[in-house]
Amino acid sequence: MDMPTKKTRGRQRIEMKKLDGSKQQVTFSKRRTGLFKKAGELCVLCRAEVAVIVFSEKKKKPFCFGHPDVEAVLNRYLGNGNTFPQPCKKYVPVDEFIRQYAEAQKELEIEKKRVAEIEEEKKKSVAGNEELGFWWDAPLDENMGLEELQHYTRALQEVQRKVAARVEEMMMRRICSLVSPMETGVGVGDHVGLGNEFVNQNLKVGNGDIGGGFSGSHGNFGVEHGQF
Repeated sequence: MDMPTKKTRGRQRIEMKKLDGSKQQVTFSKRRTGLFKKAGELCVLCRAEVAVIVFSEKKKKPFCFGHPDVEAVLNRYLGNGNTFPQPCKKYVPVDEFIRQYAEAQKELEIEKKRVAEIEEEKKKSVAGNEELGFWWDAPLDENMGLEELQHYTRALQEVQRKVAARVEEMMMRRICSLVSPMETGVGVGDHVGLGNEFVNQNLKVGNGDIGGGFSGSHGNFGVEHGQF
């Protein structure tokens, strides 16, 4: 079923009449900005020298736009097309702005390509680490500070704790499925620590083992602080 479309009045011709109150100021601001924009486009496209001076009904200070400068354009107008020398001022021609803009665009494109290459190298590095070994085998960033390294160590210790707990759980399930603890006299506390031993053998940071350890008496876990 087609949804009913909302009918609009479309673009209509605005009646040219004087506005009052806040509408007058809003319209003045919008139209002034549009006028200056069109004047700027005329300067860039046609290399024209333009001066626009606008006075508001309420403000005594005029709004001006000029290229290369309002004073220069007025002096040329008053001199019947002849420019007066102004040694104290230095104007930058539109051509120079266009050249600088083109160079900035080129530099931006170069930086975009460089960022894309860096991202591609990072993806390849991650893929290569996944093929060669575990993620903790990757070299540490030399620019990492002390706080970052401490946070990194705490994160690894948390991973170690979770992995050890998971290994303990899986090994106990396997043991319980094979033999009954009542027949062999094996208690749960006798097996705690196997997962921690497994993780300590495989998980390392830099050149030293992570200091997080677990005690295995009566099935209780105790976490020690990591060391660098």
